[in-house]
Formats: sequence, structure tokens, C-alpha cells
Amino acid sequence: MASSSDRSQIRRVPGWVIFLLKLFLVTVFSALTAVAYLVVRSKDPFYVFRELKNWSDYNRYDSLITKVANEHLLDPSLVKAVIWRESRFQADMVGRNNERGLMQVSEIAAREWAKSNAIPNFEPNQLFNPEINLEIGCWYLSKALQRWNFQPEPVPFALAEYNAGKSRVDRWIRVALQRNKQPLSAEAFEDSIDFPSTAHYVRTILARYDLYKRRGGLPPAETGS
Repeated sequence: MASSSDRSQIRRVPGWVIFLLKLFLVTVFSALTAVAYLVVRSKDPFYVFRELKNWSDYNRYDSLITKVANEHLLDPSLVKAVIWRESRFQADMVGRNNERGLMQVSEIAAREWAKSNAIPNFEPNQLFNPEINLEIGCWYLSKALQRWNFQPEPVPFALAEYNAGKSRVDRWIRVALQRNKQPLSAEAFEDSIDFPSTAHYVRTILARYDLYKRRGGLPPAETGS
């Protein structure tokens, strides 16, 4: 049984302390609820946990992605999904075939961009600059989307080209048309991709793209004062 002095100490707890404790508990409960909501909606709880663990990495380029994607008439959510698959948002990433940066741009694609845009003295190490890398990657992806814009769903075709090149996409289309009647569906095209790595590439990006869209897309680009 508490003594009278103990009861006195309990009664002396300031009201503001109790208020702050309640506020803290409500905040923690709200945060846990928000995380649970994201996990349920994502269909990929492991991604959400990785994102929360590496929040600064996974979201640091959102404003820049939106800015450059909008310049090339691309959905920023699609561009972010490509970056997630290509580099996990690591600007210093180097691929197996020496692709570089956020969108894993090859030196060949970079020099094609530099020539097309009359950029003198381009150096491959500039691909580690996030804005330049996004500029080139979005330019290339936009060209691919424009090429397949006659398709009802051009995104899978453009992603396959971004990963494996146009000639292979042409071949997979021929295979798909031999198996299926026209019009060619995106699903039939995806099923015709006989490179397991490219098939996985396309499907994982589409899934991540869907997740970002269901979240409401990326925030708008920051504007200068």
C-alpha cells in the first residue's frame, strides 16, 4: 500500500507532464498506424520497410525527378520506378557494363544524347551528376515511349527497349504476333520476352510504378524564388 507521502508525490505530477505524455503516445500510435497503412496499400511490405529505413536515399531526388521528368513529358512516378530498379537511388552506382548513375546510362547513350543536343566536350564521369544523368535517362526513355506511342499501353515496350534495345523489342513483337492475333496486348508482348532478366525488369518496374501512382505520385518540383 502506498504511503501518504507517495500519494502526495503522485498528486504533484504537473498537468503539463501528463499532457505531453498523452501527446507522445498519440503521436507514436499515429505513426504506427500510418506505417501499417502504407504496408497494407503497398502490396510489398519489404519495400516499405526498406524505404522507411533509408528514407533520405529513397526520397532525396523526388523534386529533381519531377522537374526533369516534366521537361520530357514523362510521368515522374515512372521515372522514379526506373531509378529504383536501376540504382536504388545511388548516384555513384556503376553497372556490370559500365552503366553509370541513377538511371544507369550507358556511355553510348550518353554520347548519342550529347551529339543530338550539341553538347560539346561531354565526359562519361558527368553521368555521376544526378541532374545530368536524369536528363539523359529521361531523354532516352521519352524517345522510347514516343516510338511505341501507337500501342495502347506503350510503357512495357519502352521499358524493354530501355533495358535491352529496340532490335530485341522488334523481335519480341514478331514472336508475340505469331502467337496472338492483333491488336497486340502489353501482356502478350511481356510473355514473348525470352530474356528472363528483361522480363523481370519490366514487371518489377511496372509494379513499383503502380505503387507510386497509388500513393498519389511524386511531390511537385521546387521552384526558385
